[in-house]
Amino acid sequence: MATEDSNTIIYAPISGVIVPITEVPDPTFAQKMVGDGIAIDPIEEALCSPCDGKVAQVHPSNHALTIATAGGTEILMHIGIDTVTLKGQGFQATVSEGDEVKRGDKLILFDADFVAKNATSLLTMVVITSEGATVQPLSSGLAIAGQTPLLEVATTASESQKPTGGGIVFSLPIVILNPDGLHARPSAVLSSNAKRFTSSVKIIKGAQEANAKSVVGLMGLSIKQHDSIVVSADGPDSAEAIATLVPLIEAGLGENLHVVPGQRKDTKVAPVTLKKHLSSPISDDPNLLAGVAASPGLVTGTVYQLRDFSIELEKEGFGVENEEKSLNEAIAKAMEELNQIEKSLRLSADTSKAAIFAAHRELLEDPELRENALAGIKKGQSAAYAWRHSYIAQSEAISKLDNELLAARATDIRDIGERVLSHLAGFEKRDASIPENSILIATDLTPSDTANLQKGGVLGFCLTGGSSTSHASILARAAGIPAVVAAPDRILEIPNGATAILDGDNGLLKLHPTEAEVDEVRAKQRLAEELHRKQMIEAIQSATTTDGVRIKVVGNISGSPEAAEIPALGGEGVGLLRSEFLFLERADAPTEEEQTEAYVSIAKYLTPERDLIVRTLDVGGDKPLAYMPLPEEINPFLGIRGIRLNMMGTDIFSAQVRSILKAATFANLGIMFPMVATISEFQAARDIVLREKEALGVTAPVQLGIMVEVPSAAMMADLFAKEVDFFSVGTNDLTQYTLAIDRGHPKLAKMADALHPSVLRLIKRTTEAAHAEGKWVGVCGGIASDVLAVPALVGLGVDELSVSIKGIPAVKAAVRKFSMKRCREIAGEALGMGTAVEVRGLLTKINQELENETNRPAETVEEREVGS
Repeated sequence: MATEDSNTIIYAPISGVIVPITEVPDPTFAQKMVGDGIAIDPIEEALCSPCDGKVAQVHPSNHALTIATAGGTEILMHIGIDTVTLKGQGFQATVSEGDEVKRGDKLILFDADFVAKNATSLLTMVVITSEGATVQPLSSGLAIAGQTPLLEVATTASESQKPTGGGIVFSLPIVILNPDGLHARPSAVLSSNAKRFTSSVKIIKGAQEANAKSVVGLMGLSIKQHDSIVVSADGPDSAEAIATLVPLIEAGLGENLHVVPGQRKDTKVAPVTLKKHLSSPISDDPNLLAGVAASPGLVTGTVYQLRDFSIELEKEGFGVENEEKSLNEAIAKAMEELNQIEKSLRLSADTSKAAIFAAHRELLEDPELRENALAGIKKGQSAAYAWRHSYIAQSEAISKLDNELLAARATDIRDIGERVLSHLAGFEKRDASIPENSILIATDLTPSDTANLQKGGVLGFCLTGGSSTSHASILARAAGIPAVVAAPDRILEIPNGATAILDGDNGLLKLHPTEAEVDEVRAKQRLAEELHRKQMIEAIQSATTTDGVRIKVVGNISGSPEAAEIPALGGEGVGLLRSEFLFLERADAPTEEEQTEAYVSIAKYLTPERDLIVRTLDVGGDKPLAYMPLPEEINPFLGIRGIRLNMMGTDIFSAQVRSILKAATFANLGIMFPMVATISEFQAARDIVLREKEALGVTAPVQLGIMVEVPSAAMMADLFAKEVDFFSVGTNDLTQYTLAIDRGHPKLAKMADALHPSVLRLIKRTTEAAHAEGKWVGVCGGIASDVLAVPALVGLGVDELSVSIKGIPAVKAAVRKFSMKRCREIAGEALGMGTAVEVRGLLTKINQELENETNRPAETVEEREVGS
């Protein structure tokens, strides 16, 4: 029997712009896992009560609280996204649990600037968490705190009925490993899953307990990392509820737990200092400094400050003619050095690094840079003084641009500027010797500095400047050197010789670590090295499931150096050669001869039995070409890019096709076209390839395929499969276009997860269509390199995984852990889920179960394998 309460009007708790809850860049709220409601983008710094009621719960971090009305309606207000990681910094609660409040009373004061800078978003959610509530939005546009009616809520209250039939069941104690405990997001995941069961489900923490189906109730328990809880269920499906919910909690409810490999989940774990500190970029620890992750890896070493050489320059020159001559000679010497560096890198087939120094030559030829210096010389300044003024001014101007990619080039201008200045003033740019086991600290590193790092004892570096897209970061990743950029200025005050831990995975620098923390890092390094050695030993073995299905594992590369590594890493070829490496960072298009040399050299590393799949030029959007100017587009990602640009610049495209075809005799060649949305686009590109193939007299077979990056290609895969030889799913762009989220968006990028069920369904649709026509499907997007995702992708019917080359051994090892039958079960379960968070939770749980399985006695494992 149900009775309906009188409707409740909820008023705006803060002034700002009203945003639909479905547009919040957090799937927990957007998918209404917490409850239905609305969001406000605030324009003030005080959260007020939206109605008369009582404070039911205040989160320990003061970023969220719940108001309960006399009629039983519960309103959760949550300031910002990911604000739980701030640990209360920037928030001040003015009320306590149990306080009676009136509409408009101030509840929480917060520092909007601090929160906006340190959290994902300032959006404030107003969510109705009462069971059975019906929510109707009342307003849009601008809301005024305490005045604008925001929501109308109708609730139904059912007479209490205790489920019967299954009896009460208790779990064993569970240690919570979530870095921030059970805050709103994991509580919502737990509540959503608990509601699937008829039984009443409770979470017990000490003497406290809460309804697991209530987000507010769960948050009210204030469950922190390392707290121990018990799950109880009472009703007809109580055993099933415990069996389902306990593994989800142990797996982190969709969050990254940072669990130490090999750690048993049922062990009572004391807090590990390093894990606690390095799990979040925000901490009260003054020795933990957060920046931006630029190159992965975890190292411990001693600090070495790499300081710019400071030199006084004479302002007055010795005549215009003499100073002009000095400047021209210094520029010529610098140009010759760049030529030699580029030539040396190209001879070693390191084309990606060579392209950077080729770009430096173009910058050095910039007429404005020279003309500004000559203007200073004509005013009586010395060449050195005028030149330094010119390149610093240009560098600073570029660094202030809104475009991050362009702003990152400021460092390149300083690099070439210092190179010329070193000849004019006669000094070395940087310290000549670097101690062994050093973590470099600097304001920034130029590409010249970074290219020389491996010559010294450098373990990693941490900079106050830079970005993840700067050349220093790119070169660090290529060299395998952990790096953190955009760190606080106070890193420059750290004394030389101080011990530190550099975490390139999370963008953190930990100073003065304890012996236990250093030991933990070294233990992690040993575990990683041991696992890597084991995977390398087995890398040559095929990636075959336990029931005999072989999956091809190949590499994504951008040049010859990576191709040379593939055989030793166990790769079966190249699933994606990004041909852009030949076209970017230069003033004109590469010649046909230059391209042919590059493709043939890569093919020769692979030999005829290995695949070489070349993606034709994929530029436009975020990768413009200086020599192929495009009209300004409002949304370049929906404009002229990929195959559309290929078809516009047919001369460049035809030259590229001819160059690729000349490598056909050296490898098992395939050509694939990017961003194909229609069948006619593929047919036009195919006709050009067939025409050039006939003209060249190439008789070796060449497969032609498309990148599945646009949803239309996946939706029409059955028709495409009649035309193409293969599909390669580019999950990065497919996710971006399917979810309508720019994967580079500073606030939304976290939501662009390729494990979203909608993306998985498009992959499944593609594999089914391909296999019906006897064609194969690969995945070359970033998700293919994620070992967690491997069983799901295999279960979806993917035939090939094309991954970052260093990940080949790990991905092959992941394939060998599962049977195809189990992979299909996993994929089927994932396809039935509603969010990427749920899918990741499922895969994490499976991965952890597998780790526990490998730790059991051998005979038990064999018995279970037979049983499955």
